[in-house]
Amino acid sequence: MDRNALRAIVALVFATLVASCSDADPIGPVEDKNSGGTGNETLLVVAEVDLELNPGGFVADFVVDVEDGSGAAVSGAIVTIVWDRETVTLQEGGTAGLYTAAVNGAASGDLKLDVVKDDMYVRDVVLGNIGIHEILEPQPDETIPANQPLTVSWVSDLKAQSASLFSPDWDFDVDDSGEFVVPADVNDPTSSTWIELERYNEVEITGGLSGSYFLLEVEYRVEGLTVAAPL
Repeated sequence: MDRNALRAIVALVFATLVASCSDADPIGPVEDKNSGGTGNETLLVVAEVDLELNPGGFVADFVVDVEDGSGAAVSGAIVTIVWDRETVTLQEGGTAGLYTAAVNGAASGDLKLDVVKDDMYVRDVVLGNIGIHEILEPQPDETIPANQPLTVSWVSDLKAQSASLFSPDWDFDVDDSGEFVVPADVNDPTSSTWIELERYNEVEITGGLSGSYFLLEVEYRVEGLTVAAPL
């Protein structure tokens, strides 16, 4: 079986996997699932979920920063995020108003955020799940011709609201269409580099103070790349 045929099979299998992970409607835009929730505009809530593929599998890091209208940190709040259909309670650590948690594995179903402190609250903030993704080309440890256009291709489930593609030497905001061509003039020779694709979905928390948002960021990195000049 040639390399292109093998990658086509990988793409099909992976697309089936991510579809089961996101459990989302593949027809409508993912942001159609977003909802700013409700609240009494007393809390500034900045909530981020970062899903990254590590050697042992996917790990989701949750970070929620909570302040009141004066900018003071809000301690003692009850902060929960529904992830993979289970409620995760975030804990306040050594930094007042900063709530964190970590969970192994990607999620099926959309995300939901609640933050409550006495009579201050935001509730039922929903963020559409964009699923996971994989970079198909280039492959890890591959040698890439320098000073030539570089096609980066990937497979994912729903089209994300926005995406970024970058390396130590360049970065681009890209459309989550499954392919982007890196221009030749930035594809310089290097003995060791990597390429990372980050995909995002974000919703404004309408019941929070101005600047409140809930963000999902999904990351995938290809490492061990060599960009070599022609002999």
